[in-house]
Amino acid sequence: MSSVANDNFIAENWKYLLAAVALHAVLVAAVTITIDSTRQAVIPSQLAIKAVVIDNSAKRLQREKQAAAERAAREQAEAEEKAREQLEAERREAEQQALEKKREAAEQVELKRQEDQRQKTAAEQKRKADEKQAAVKRQADEKKRAADIKAKQAEKLKVERDAREQAQREAELKRQLADEEGRVQAESSGALSQYAALIQQRVVRSWNKPASAKQGIQCEVKVTQAQGGTVLSVQVLADKCNGDAAVRQSIEAAVYRSSPLPMPSDSRLFQRVIIFQFKPDE
Repeated sequence: MSSVANDNFIAENWKYLLAAVALHAVLVAAVTITIDSTRQAVIPSQLAIKAVVIDNSAKRLQREKQAAAERAAREQAEAEEKAREQLEAERREAEQQALEKKREAAEQVELKRQEDQRQKTAAEQKRKADEKQAAVKRQADEKKRAADIKAKQAEKLKVERDAREQAQREAELKRQLADEEGRVQAESSGALSQYAALIQQRVVRSWNKPASAKQGIQCEVKVTQAQGGTVLSVQVLADKCNGDAAVRQSIEAAVYRSSPLPMPSDSRLFQRVIIFQFKPDE
């Protein structure tokens, strides 16, 4: 053990060392008192004892003194050993307590480190969760803004489209009204009758009169024509024709031969489906 360790040992256990020294002093004093008492117990009358007796007594006293000294030495050694054992036990206990405190301190440090790490991990997880939530919210806001912009654009386009369509409908209605008014005016002016007369004249010129045709043929003919007057279909209405089947067929053939039919002087009088009276005798 080093000098520093010895100094620490003496500083921590001085009480026990002092007790051992005191015990040693008591034993020495007891031996001294015993020796002095033995000397005082020798009375003057014993001085006359023979030299052999004196010599034997001296030897016995010497042996007793030695025995007492040995007992005192043993007791002192035992006391010192006991004191050392006590000190050693207390030292070991102190070391054990110090180790236990050190272990507890290390455990506290480790627990604090773990708690700090847990809090740090929790804080990091919360930060990431907050960032993710913020990112999701930003995306949702951006999608909402984009949807709002798209909806506004769509609404604007719809309003513009509706306005154009409304304008087109109004323009078409105006045109139709104008056309209708013009057609009515044209009809009232006799242009429509002239148009029907032109068609009848063309068909009559193309008609090959069958042998079964009688005088005064009068048939109502329905013609479907294309924009340029090309005949698409012809129907002689049987219930409105006084001729037989041969007459009706001959009229239909005449209409096809007349294609394309003449156009009216006013284009507003053109009708895709037109009905005229076939009267070849007029």
